[in-house]
Amino acid sequence: MWGGPMAEQAPVEWLTCSQDRCIGIRLDVGGKCLAHATVDERGAELMRLGETGEIDLRGVPITKELLDQVMGAVRRDANEQPLVTVSRFDRATFACDAWFLGATFEGDADFKGATFEGDADFQATFQSDAGFEEATFRRGAGFDHAAFEADAGFNKAIFEGDASFNKAVFRGLARFPRVTFRGDTEFEEAVFQDEARFVEAKFQGLARFGWTVFHGPARFARATFQADADFREATFQGDARFDDVELRSSACFESVSFDGTLQFGPLLAHQALVLDDVRFAQPTRIEVSARAISCRRARFPAGVRLRLRWARVVLDDSDFPAPSILTGVRRLASDELAEREERIAEAWTERISKEPRLASLQGANVAGLGLNNVDLADCRFAGAHNLDKLRLEADVSFATAPSRLGRLSKGGWRQVIAEERAWRASRSSARWERPWWPERLDPEPAVLDPGQIAGLYRALRKGREDIKDEPGAADFYYGEMEMRRRAQRPRGSTSDTRASSSSWGRVERSILTAYWLVSGYGLRAWRSLVWLAGITVALAVAFHLVGFVRPPQPDTYWTSLLYASRATLSLTDPEVTLTAWGKFLQAVLRLTGPVLLGLALLALRGRVKR
Repeated sequence: MWGGPMAEQAPVEWLTCSQDRCIGIRLDVGGKCLAHATVDERGAELMRLGETGEIDLRGVPITKELLDQVMGAVRRDANEQPLVTVSRFDRATFACDAWFLGATFEGDADFKGATFEGDADFQATFQSDAGFEEATFRRGAGFDHAAFEADAGFNKAIFEGDASFNKAVFRGLARFPRVTFRGDTEFEEAVFQDEARFVEAKFQGLARFGWTVFHGPARFARATFQADADFREATFQGDARFDDVELRSSACFESVSFDGTLQFGPLLAHQALVLDDVRFAQPTRIEVSARAISCRRARFPAGVRLRLRWARVVLDDSDFPAPSILTGVRRLASDELAEREERIAEAWTERISKEPRLASLQGANVAGLGLNNVDLADCRFAGAHNLDKLRLEADVSFATAPSRLGRLSKGGWRQVIAEERAWRASRSSARWERPWWPERLDPEPAVLDPGQIAGLYRALRKGREDIKDEPGAADFYYGEMEMRRRAQRPRGSTSDTRASSSSWGRVERSILTAYWLVSGYGLRAWRSLVWLAGITVALAVAFHLVGFVRPPQPDTYWTSLLYASRATLSLTDPEVTLTAWGKFLQAVLRLTGPVLLGLALLALRGRVKR
């Protein structure tokens, strides 16, 4: 290391100023830096600078007066703007506002380790590499409309005030790894022609990347966003990586286009994550732990794997034409993020389960979508396209119908969808709770007609049947029949049509009501058995009173009950002679017995068939 008094405290690679505690580069004459040189020495250096266009102020403490003199001495282009051939400001300290408006840096521009005590404005053109590694900006830093024709390095730089790169153009590699942005940061309408690296960057203020275009790869791995992050209408044409990212406030990726491959996650979002109108051109893997995720009108033409935790998810009007899966994961792939999640999840008191809760699929194309380990208790399916192709895989849970004695609980006896719960709750049924709906998604969906709800159950049932899940399909069949029984048939335009429709509606409801009472639509074995037992007991009394000419011996009610039980199975007793009433009762038992037993067996088969 070359010697000045600061040599031991701040190692540098140049001869330093002889002024005490100054590490500014020494001029060729006088032994001091430009800041401490005499008037004549400074004048000679400024003259040389004007002739060569080479600025070398490494380590120099720069005041406003000195900066004005330097920028006034450099050459000018045809537009009378500063034209700098070589610029070296390594570890310089700008004790004033640093203004480089309109300047063109033809050669490498080095600001490595520089400190900007005042505002810095670099609305300039950097035709060669620009280095701001480990630079410190104490106040605002403006790079609006700046043009970086070659590589730009901001590694480990610290922006203590606001940083603005609006409409900046980075034609070479843009390096922002481990940069700390303590104020608000803006890259709106910026263009990154080559790779953009924000690995391990820390955004402590607002981060705005709206309308930014990333032509090359974009790397945000292990970045931290402590305030809101806004990527609205950004475009990622190359590979994009957002793995191990932490979002401590809301994040908006609305209308973002991802044209290249994407590694989105593991990502921890403390609040809501908005992916509305996002388009993913390539197969995508998204792993997120968040409080809420809005993914409305998103498009996944090549498929997606959504691996989620905790989140309340809205997928309205999204498109899943290719094989896709939404699954709840037990733990994030990143151990570091998983540990942070455990600490912040304690504040999410409104959730009782770590599995994601799907709130709505209204208007979505779910032809390729599968659900696994997802809570569908409050999910709205109305308007979803290809609902019969929705794959409901393992550990998918719905709400359950309340018993006659209690409110909605996991211990219910059949699965119900949110649309039926909303309809029943709207009829002032105290036993039914309204399904949950996100407050920010106003208005709440309208209550559907039972006929429409029956159609939803029918589509979901087909999806269950296609994967040979007969027990799961049975609950949806029951719900479909319940809604059909409750539905009002459409009335015709003429009096005759209205009368016929109303009459047929009453007949159909009567048939369905009887079917429900007798066997629970062929799904409740206990009802059929109870009816069979009741009919057998009642007709045994009739047999005992008026049914026998020669009764079975001994002549008691119990032998009459035994005879009635045998009659349900069409078993006869030649020693018994029946009256006309007895023959009628026997015929009734021979008809109802096999029917009710058949319904009971059908219900049992529906529950155990695979």
